[in-house]
Amino acid sequence: MPFALDLFFDPKCETRIRRLSRGLRETQIGGTVVIEDVKARPHITLSVCDKVDETIMCAVIEQMAMKIAALPISLSSLGMFPGDETVLFLAPSADAELIAVQAELHARLPEFTHTPWKLYAPGRWVPHCTLAMRLGREGVLKALDILMESTFPITGELVEIGVSEFADGVVKRYLCMHGLQ
Repeated sequence: MPFALDLFFDPKCETRIRRLSRGLRETQIGGTVVIEDVKARPHITLSVCDKVDETIMCAVIEQMAMKIAALPISLSSLGMFPGDETVLFLAPSADAELIAVQAELHARLPEFTHTPWKLYAPGRWVPHCTLAMRLGREGVLKALDILMESTFPITGELVEIGVSEFADGVVKRYLCMHGLQ
């Protein structure tokens, strides 16, 4: 099963994202509303890997957490990865600090994996907080109607770094979680 290495939001920011998620689920947009349907915490994924040494990976995550200060975040726009099963997301302003954290993690991946997903490589990575996926056109249009009524930006901090294991997009377990400084 794949592993996602994620940054997590402060409680106030997480609550705002969860409200948006509940609104999407209640409107029955179809597809998968990530937070509601897959039991994931709102997050920004830094990398995804298929095979890992769990012990070393969690040690690297802990070491990084001790060095990284909480990161200010501004989810200032909506975005989507279009296709047959569109992904709808909140897009953060990709500031230098966020990009540096992702690059540092990516540089340390060879310590615990040889199977990182290429979409998360520096230069290809699109930072995002997924709201819904596997949406058809009608679902996207309904979701945009709801989200256009929301107040942006959503601001806060990224305060934790951790790892989840997932299958078919559903979180199966959280392996390790560490607060940022």
